Amino acid sequence: MFASVLIDTILGIYTTIKLNGKASFKSHFLFNIVIKLGFYFATIMLAHGISIAFFGSVLFGIIDFIPKIITALWLYIEIKSMDETSMKLGNRSFWVIVKEFISKLKTLKSDINKITEDEKEI
Repeated sequence: MFASVLIDTILGIYTTIKLNGKASFKSHFLFNIVIKLGFYFATIMLAHGISIAFFGSVLFGIIDFIPKIITALWLYIEIKSMDETSMKLGNRSFWVIVKEFISKLKTLKSDINKITEDEKEI
């Protein structure tokens, strides 16, 4: 969580300076990092406590299921924030890039399967 918040903050600072100049960056915005990290870590720790108290740390056969879900939610929010910041700089959406990458992997797999089938016939 710390790394994702740090990367999001650095990307946000870079974007603000790049689009609006150095004068637009104010240090009091950095205090939001403390609040955000405190909230994220507190909710993850609370979810861990609930997981231990009510479920013995195992739910659906997965150890620490609730904290993992909460952490995944916060990571999704941070990734989405980084994606929006990147799009402000004129880049394509991260999700579009991932979708295209998966599509290319599928075509690569089908090409490899076709080559191996052709070799078996020979």
